[in-house]
Amino acid sequence: MIIPYQHTIKNTQRALILIIVWYLIMLTVLDAQPIPNEFFQFKSQKLLYDAGENWESLTLFGPIRYQHLNKSKKNSADSLYINARAGLYTRNNGVALYGFGHFTYQKHFFGYLYPRIVNEVNTFQRYSGIPRYISRGGFSSGETDLSGIGFQNSWVTLQVGRGRESWGAGNDSQLALSEDSPAYDYAMLGSDYGNLRVNYIHGFLESTPDGINRYITSRGMEWTDKKSLVVGVSETIIYSGLNRPLDIGYMNPISSHLEIELNNRLNVVNPPNVPSSANGVWQISLDWLIKDRLRLSGNYLIDEFVIDPEIEIGKEHGKAYSARLAYTPIRNKYDILTTYASVVYIGTSTFRHGMGTNNFVQRGKPLGWQQGSDGQELKAGINY
Repeated sequence: MIIPYQHTIKNTQRALILIIVWYLIMLTVLDAQPIPNEFFQFKSQKLLYDAGENWESLTLFGPIRYQHLNKSKKNSADSLYINARAGLYTRNNGVALYGFGHFTYQKHFFGYLYPRIVNEVNTFQRYSGIPRYISRGGFSSGETDLSGIGFQNSWVTLQVGRGRESWGAGNDSQLALSEDSPAYDYAMLGSDYGNLRVNYIHGFLESTPDGINRYITSRGMEWTDKKSLVVGVSETIIYSGLNRPLDIGYMNPISSHLEIELNNRLNVVNPPNVPSSANGVWQISLDWLIKDRLRLSGNYLIDEFVIDPEIEIGKEHGKAYSARLAYTPIRNKYDILTTYASVVYIGTSTFRHGMGTNNFVQRGKPLGWQQGSDGQELKAGINY
């Protein structure tokens, strides 16, 4: 069969036009979706929390999302809300070109997309794209930092996509899951029962060159008075194995790592004297707004607790903690001034495991505190 040349050209042109239109729609279309860390809305919301504003939306289970900013926005039942932007930002000798779009439809459905291309892969925080041998216009690598679709109403949030979670109290003091980690693919289920909220994620981190599949799952519960106090507990697990599929045992949002592993309910069997195929940590968190201008945040995490050192030879407590105190003496219509001091401590064995593929890392970078294990940080500063 001979296809006329002119007809082929027209079909190709139509296909290109459809691809371009689809891409522009995706860029123009992404209020439960997360906000990129580089955006002013993200940074300003963290400052407002320190200043005692918007605590009705403050949660231990981040990241900061657009509905935290748009609680008062009213849409008609059949409306389509679209927001998009594109641009570039630089850091030292690095240049990143990005596009961002998000949409909400009929108040409950949402989607978002945040791709970026860079010329220096090691310059930008959270970036994990693989550099290519050749470059185009000086750019040698690209990745999608955030993307996904979901549904949200007054009591439930469902989301599937790519991004990261940031669990814990306080700004820049998260321990196991941080807003600065590389992105990963995961599904999220959250539910809001007024003063009580629960959250659950299950995702895929990566496959190693020797065929080890690595996964992450986390579940948490918090109580809030939506004015000045948020307290919560959470459990986060990394599990892995050779060609290991998604473990259904961990898909129960109210299960426990200890019950699943100790009762052999995993989809792999741990041989005797071999490190287990999963690594879990447990965390308690508190965020307290004292007298409207003083914010106290704290997190305490247990990775492993050695009960009897004479039996558990060579092991040590795996623990971590962080605390932060922020005071806002100036808060008015035009100015916010906040002073703060914080401490972070991560034990030597915390977030590490006898099986290295169960460490709390993604492409060699920490999923939590960015300095990794075996460290301590004291910090003080002023935000204006």
